[in-house]
Amino acid sequence: MADYDPTAPLTLDANAADGDANGEYQYNHADDDEEEDDDYDPSSFSFNDGDGDAHMSQDEQQKPMQRTPAQPIKPKTVGGFIVDDDDEDEEEQQQDAVPPPPSQMNGTEGAQSGLGAVAVSEAASAMAPQNTVIASEPSQEDASAPSAAPLNGSSSVVVPAPVSSDTSSFTLFAPAPSSTEQGKQQANIISATASATPSAAATPQPPPAAAAATTSATALTNGSVPPTPTTQRLPHDKVGQLEDRIKEDPKADTEAWRELIKHYREKGQLDNARRMYTRFFEVFPTAAQVWIEYVQMELAENNLRNVEQIFGQCLLNLPNIDMWTTYLDYLRRIHPLINDPDGAKRGIISQAFEVLLEHVGIDPESGKLWRDYVDFIKGGPGTMGGTGWQDAQKMDMLRKVYQKAIRIPHSELTKLWKEYDNFEIGINKTSGGRKFLQEQSPYYMTARTAKTQLDYKIEGLDRMSLPVLPPVYGCAGEDEFATQVEKWRAWLEWEKEDPLVLKDEDIAAFRKRVVYVYKQATMQLRFYPQIWFEASVWCVEQGTPEMEKEGEEFLTRGMEACPESVLLALKKADRVEGGLEKSNEDEVAIRNGEKLDPVFEGCHKALYALYKKILERLNKEVAKVNEYFANLPPEEEQEEQMKEGSDDDDEEDERPKPQTRAEQLKAQLEAAKAPITRAQEELKNTISYLWVAKLRAFRRIQGQGQPNKAKKGFRGVFAEARPRGQLTSEVYIASALMEWRCYQDRSAEKIFERGLKLFPTDEVFALEYIKHLISNNDDTNARAVFETTMTKIVNATSRELEKQRQKCRPLLTYMHDFESNYGDLDKIHRVEKRMKEMYPDEPDVSRFGARYALPSFDGMSAQLVISPTQARPAPPQAMIEQSNDIRLGPNGPYIARSPKRALDDSDSEGPARKFMRGDSPLKGAAGRRMQGHQPSSSITAAAPAPLGGFATKNYVPAAAAPPVVHPSPLPYDLHSLLSRMPHASQYRSTLFDPGKLVEYLKGVDVEGARIRFGVR
Repeated sequence: MADYDPTAPLTLDANAADGDANGEYQYNHADDDEEEDDDYDPSSFSFNDGDGDAHMSQDEQQKPMQRTPAQPIKPKTVGGFIVDDDDEDEEEQQQDAVPPPPSQMNGTEGAQSGLGAVAVSEAASAMAPQNTVIASEPSQEDASAPSAAPLNGSSSVVVPAPVSSDTSSFTLFAPAPSSTEQGKQQANIISATASATPSAAATPQPPPAAAAATTSATALTNGSVPPTPTTQRLPHDKVGQLEDRIKEDPKADTEAWRELIKHYREKGQLDNARRMYTRFFEVFPTAAQVWIEYVQMELAENNLRNVEQIFGQCLLNLPNIDMWTTYLDYLRRIHPLINDPDGAKRGIISQAFEVLLEHVGIDPESGKLWRDYVDFIKGGPGTMGGTGWQDAQKMDMLRKVYQKAIRIPHSELTKLWKEYDNFEIGINKTSGGRKFLQEQSPYYMTARTAKTQLDYKIEGLDRMSLPVLPPVYGCAGEDEFATQVEKWRAWLEWEKEDPLVLKDEDIAAFRKRVVYVYKQATMQLRFYPQIWFEASVWCVEQGTPEMEKEGEEFLTRGMEACPESVLLALKKADRVEGGLEKSNEDEVAIRNGEKLDPVFEGCHKALYALYKKILERLNKEVAKVNEYFANLPPEEEQEEQMKEGSDDDDEEDERPKPQTRAEQLKAQLEAAKAPITRAQEELKNTISYLWVAKLRAFRRIQGQGQPNKAKKGFRGVFAEARPRGQLTSEVYIASALMEWRCYQDRSAEKIFERGLKLFPTDEVFALEYIKHLISNNDDTNARAVFETTMTKIVNATSRELEKQRQKCRPLLTYMHDFESNYGDLDKIHRVEKRMKEMYPDEPDVSRFGARYALPSFDGMSAQLVISPTQARPAPPQAMIEQSNDIRLGPNGPYIARSPKRALDDSDSEGPARKFMRGDSPLKGAAGRRMQGHQPSSSITAAAPAPLGGFATKNYVPAAAAPPVVHPSPLPYDLHSLLSRMPHASQYRSTLFDPGKLVEYLKGVDVEGARIRFGVR
């Protein structure tokens, strides 16, 4: 079997051979200068087994590609606009296969292209009635066209298939199969809805369209961006403009969604409005208020069939009070109780109340539902206090509902308790009624106390708005979003503390309340991955099969909402890997890999799609800046002004020279690229972070493996990652170290060598390579890598001096430590000389001391006690009594000499001292005699003392220096500890963030920790 060669598919040059005949690795220092600008070209990778590249000669590999000069092509125009040929060809190919979407008319997506379209639009507006559709709006016939693909790139919510037109067999929704009586009642009530539903010929919903083909990963690697369309939306093309906004930012621009839906509804284009609702709920499936608007639109058109389909799609997955109330109102509408001789309709409504309260009855705002249910039972057949069976049944049902309602903290708790008290006393005035009240009184008191606490916890909590994307740290909206997150977590922690005392009596009810709050939180914080993670972890920690299933559902829905979240992807991968089969057989390893791979691949697809979107945004910003400067007038006037200004040397020295047009363009481009470039780097690091995690996971379940094999292992993952691109040096480091640490494979050296060519100025990669070489006793090549990387970093002309210093510091620090321990004196002096040249402001003693430093002690900074007089305890600091009063006069603060006592401390427990001072009794000769004994001062002689003023302690005049107070010496142990700590400049890890620490301390449960650890 041939040795694994990670660089084999590259076929770069003859110098990339695997080594000499003996298999020894030789570092070729001469090739680095030639390969310094060798960019990573994923298109050069071959995904075959390597046979094709193995038979190619070196001349063929190094022969440059012949290029033919490009012939100028006359641009094509449509209606005065320049149109790309590729876009026009693609549109012509798709016209016959797929009907145009509603927002794509006359050749451009949602725009009216050409003057002919404008003329047609003007003619149509003049001849058509008021509700005539403009050219970019879809007609009613176009609504049957397939809807657009999901805009967010995530797994969309699956819309149930259209049901049969036979209303007799229609079921609104089918709850999960349950063997309990409660599950049977829910199924019966929902099935019974269709039996009395009148038929309505509703317009069928358009089927969802197939997802568009994604761009290849190789194109993303090369950084190719689709050209910015040269056509623009016309001012009156409202639909096209809104579609562009939705496509650009589907999760954040909710206003564009609402405006487009409103536009279609106002125009009476209900089919297009339904299509927009379907697309909207693929991004926001938990937007309860928008679901209610959708239901109301169908009810206004009397499309009861569509209403039932809407309830079937969202109701069971949407624990919202308003949504369930809308469903209950709908049932009351189609099941009127006026003509109900056999009580069947009342039974349906009663069962609907039971289902509703089972799902949302524990909500803090469910008081109105409990009130409606009580009133509904009171209006039923039977008489309160009667002796018939209907009377007794009515009283039993009412007592049961009362006893449930008074145990839940909600808005109607106190009123329902009073009604229950009157109910029991009115029915049985003897000891029987008192007995029921005494049994239920503790539950009511607990619920009432809990309600007071809960109202404080949820005050200011937003439960009505659409979910928003989490703002970036330090940006606008962060404080408001953080406040909402804190309030949701405070509610969750309150529920976990079990204020209703349910853990001992009814653990299922306790878990139900916590899960309900988590569902409410994930509805509002849908795009916040941490809340999904916390919900899943808590459910799994309960240890029951039902709760583990609930935790998996939280994790799955979270990944649908946040497909680009690495946190959720890795948590899902951890769950999947924990449940895999344990065996050394290849078949089991292959099956395990097939189960684990989709978890990582789904997140990677979302991240690469996001990277492509960022590239498109960068291209658009650059195009805008270039277009702006292209439309500016010529620069002749500015050049003449510069020439006139150069005649006068004095004025030229006083006024800064105006920037040229080229300098302004460069500055604008840099300003536009800066934030997007930072986002690209962050995303690139995230992509590499996930690849490293996948490498580790597949090493655990499949070992080394081989590329392009069923059992690919981490080698196959590494082979998949390289052609997709956007990798940092961390991926190469992880792969190389796995090869060496786990399998002692010499392929690690080839990976390091290839990575050094791809990342010639990456100090992190160079440092890991140096450590690897030193661990293998290859000190010569380690020093060569160090010198090569340092030279390339310093010679990088585009890098600032401070950036160069920052990148060189870890390399210099490590090599200085290595040479100090294991090198000779000449090498130590050479490294220290480079450190002095790079950091001239740092003292020599720091470098000299670092040469001899030990991990636990620094003998140079140790303060030896030669005599006991050196360590005498310092005397206590004497309190200096200040006899000078500081006053605030008309000319500012001044010092008033006074024999009175010094100003008391404001923290004293005595009464507050008045700052207004009256006339001093030491006026005239007595005052002059007192001042004569004081030393002369410029302040006292500057001006006579005024009659009075405000005394201020915090102000100290500049001329009156306060007494010097020396700090007490540190204890010997503390001084020794601080002297051994390295300089702050050597700390290159994560910086301390006091803001995050304060936020973390706010959420610490001190009382709970004291209870858990038994601290009082």
